[in-house]
Amino acid sequence: MFFRRKLHILFVLYYDFSTSSAIHVHNFANALAKKGHRCGVAVPVNKKSVTQYISGDIHYQIFEFHEVLNHPVFTRQFGHIDIIHGWTPRELVRVHCLELKKRFIDSHVIVHLEDNEEIVVETFSGLSYKDLLKMSDKEVSEKLPDVLSYPGRYEKFLLAADGVTYITDQLKDFIPGTQRSHRLWPIIDINRFSPTAGSAATREKIGLDPDDFVLCYIGSVHGVNAQEVRYLYEAVMLANRQGLPVKLIRTGRDTVDFLGEQVEELKENVIELGYVEMEDVPALMASADLLVQPGLADRFNRYRLPSKIPEFLATGKVVAVPRTNIGLSLKDNDNAIVLENADTQTIVQVISRVIGDPASAEKIGARGRKFAKKHFNTRSITKQLVSFYRHCMVP
Repeated sequence: MFFRRKLHILFVLYYDFSTSSAIHVHNFANALAKKGHRCGVAVPVNKKSVTQYISGDIHYQIFEFHEVLNHPVFTRQFGHIDIIHGWTPRELVRVHCLELKKRFIDSHVIVHLEDNEEIVVETFSGLSYKDLLKMSDKEVSEKLPDVLSYPGRYEKFLLAADGVTYITDQLKDFIPGTQRSHRLWPIIDINRFSPTAGSAATREKIGLDPDDFVLCYIGSVHGVNAQEVRYLYEAVMLANRQGLPVKLIRTGRDTVDFLGEQVEELKENVIELGYVEMEDVPALMASADLLVQPGLADRFNRYRLPSKIPEFLATGKVVAVPRTNIGLSLKDNDNAIVLENADTQTIVQVISRVIGDPASAEKIGARGRKFAKKHFNTRSITKQLVSFYRHCMVP
């Protein structure tokens, strides 16, 4: 009976539905709910953001933290909780999960890892993680917002959890050795992100010429990824200087100045669309001739899985990635172009190569889509996740 009973699962997010993390959680919660499990997603505030950032049907319940903590009301609406899945070990998630555990004593806490939390904290604070560990709880609270992980506290949170999920194998570096753990790759809608999502009409609508070779980058620019996105802008500029008719479609907002004094030159062949609705993203990706995840195989990229890459692969277009995180699971010249580093000069070389041999690029793209169908499959990922939940519920 235990293994047939449907579960009550509550995902606890560190922010509202405007993040890539929320897209992942939405897909998991929807898939689990369709299998008959009772699912909810709790966000700190602004639960109405789901209508702005999530497209398609929603099969789970949505709460703000204060609603969940109103125990009698929440219990009437949702019932008991079997699994509290904290996304990720950020401080406000940690506090909320522990408070829920006190109120729902039979629940089990799972924590999800998707970044090197220590690098994120160092980038924000400008201090080394070792120095932050030496500070008192009060000093850390004054230095860091609770939307980040707190040194010392997040490690204890992982150790006390009933299980840990992680998005890349490299994140096992941060999981206590005896802890139950499970690699959890994202679910994507393979039909929504497809080669047929884009069209000549889409390209014409955004101002592209028929002979333009197109790259596409979906996402905002912030302090952590500013240099990576600059690589793309520089590569497009240099490719055009070499006589290659390359354009870059860019969506998202800029929270930092990453182009400096070269801004006009770097933007000359870039079509910046700003914020776009999620439902428009697949057509933009499928309108590209090459999809590149820029960046280096460094300490930050080693641990994360950029949410765009699975979607890139699903489009069936040739994808280029650095040899890190999911790039370690892809095969160069087979289902992707895998680069030691995806910096400016290397991206220009890839552009030239794909323009010169479109037939090979098409084959690589087709095999990339096959990889996406196999590894980001809703049915198999959901089945494995439920199995892990049940495993963590056994003493």
